[in-house]
Amino acid sequence: MAKSSKPEEVRQETNRQRYQRRKDAETARRLYIALAVVGVILVGLIAAAVVQELILKPRTPIADVNNQPITTQDFAKRVKFAWYQDQNQLADPQGSSLQVLDQMVDEELVREQAQQRGLSVTEDEITERIETFFGYQRVPPTPAPTATPDPAIAASTEPTATPFPTPTPVTLEGYQQAYKDYLKGLSANSGMNEADFRALVAVDLLRQKLYEDVTKDIPATEEQVHARHILVRIIEPGPTPVPPTAVPEGQPTPTPGPTAVPTPQPRDAQQALAEAVLIKQRLDAGEDFAALAAELSEDPGSAAQGGDLGWFGRGMMVKAFEDAAFALEPGQISGPVATDFGYHIIQLLEKDPARPSDPYMLQQRQSDAFNTWLDGVRNAAKIDRNWALDRVPPTPGLSSPR
Repeated sequence: MAKSSKPEEVRQETNRQRYQRRKDAETARRLYIALAVVGVILVGLIAAAVVQELILKPRTPIADVNNQPITTQDFAKRVKFAWYQDQNQLADPQGSSLQVLDQMVDEELVREQAQQRGLSVTEDEITERIETFFGYQRVPPTPAPTATPDPAIAASTEPTATPFPTPTPVTLEGYQQAYKDYLKGLSANSGMNEADFRALVAVDLLRQKLYEDVTKDIPATEEQVHARHILVRIIEPGPTPVPPTAVPEGQPTPTPGPTAVPTPQPRDAQQALAEAVLIKQRLDAGEDFAALAAELSEDPGSAAQGGDLGWFGRGMMVKAFEDAAFALEPGQISGPVATDFGYHIIQLLEKDPARPSDPYMLQQRQSDAFNTWLDGVRNAAKIDRNWALDRVPPTPGLSSPR
C-alpha cells in the first residue's frame, strides 16, 4: 500500500533573516527621508532664487538719495523707456543707463527741493501738459481776424502767395485714442503704466517751477553800451602757391578756371598797429567815423553799417574789447585796442545802465544760475549709487515709439 504524501513543511524565517529584512527596511526608510529632505532643500533654494530674482532684487535700491531709495525695478523701467524714446541709445546701453540713473537722482533732489519750497503740481496740470504733448487744446486759440482788402487796392496789386495751411487741431477723441495707443506701446516696451508716465510728467513740471523759483531774482536788465568800431586785422602769410603742372607735349592746354580772389598782403602786429594809429589820427582830425569804417574796417559783419555793433552787455564781446568799450563815455573814441582779431578803434555812441537784456543772454544767465544751484544741492546731498552691469536690462528689439 502506497504511503500518503505530506504537505511540504513551510520553512520558518530564521532570526538572522528577520534581522536583515528589518535592517533593509530601515535603510530604505532613511534613504527616502534623505531624498525628501534633499527635495525640500532644492525646492527651497529654487523658491529663494525666484524670490530673490523676481521680488527682492527688483526692490533692491540701485541708488539712495537722502534716504529715499530708487529701486532696481523702477530704474529698469526708465532705462527701457529711454531706449523706447531714443533707440540711438541702444548703441551704448551701459552709458545710457548711467545717464538715466543720474537723471533719476536729480529727480529725487527736485522733488525734495520743491517740497521744501512749497512747490507742487496738480493732477489737472499734469493732464493739461499731456494734452499739449499730444497736440490737444481744451480751449483753442481765437484766430486772428482777417482784414477785408480794399477792392480798389486789391485790383492794383499782384496776387499774394498762398499762406501755409493752418494745422488742424486734434479733437478730444483723437487725443484720447493717441494717448491710449501711446500707453499701450509704453507698457509693451518699458513696463511703465499710466501712473509711471504721469509721475514722469509731474517731476518735469516740478523742475520747471523750481527753475522759475531759483532764477526769479536774476535781473532782466543790465548795463549795456551801443558802440561801433573799425578793425585792422593781423594777416598771416598765406601758403606758397603751387606752380602749374607742365602740360605734356601734344596734350591740349586745360581751360583755366575762374580767377581766384587775391590773397591779402601779410600784415604783422606792428604794421596793423601802425595802420590803426593812422586811422585814429584821421578821426581826431574830424573825418566821419562811419565813412572810414565803411572804407577801411576789415570786419565784414559791421563795415557796411559804418562799423555799428548795436547794443551789447558784458560777456558778449572779447574781454579786452568789452573793457575798452565800457570804459568810454558817449562820443569818445578809443585808441587802438588789441584783441586776437587785430586792432580796433572803438567809438561809444550810447550807454544805458539798465537796458533790457538780450533774451538769449538772459536765458543763458538763468540756466547757468540754476545749474550752479543744482550742483550745490547735489554736493550737499547724501547719494549712494549701487549701479552694476547686471542690473541693466537686456536690450530687446523695440518697435518705434510714437
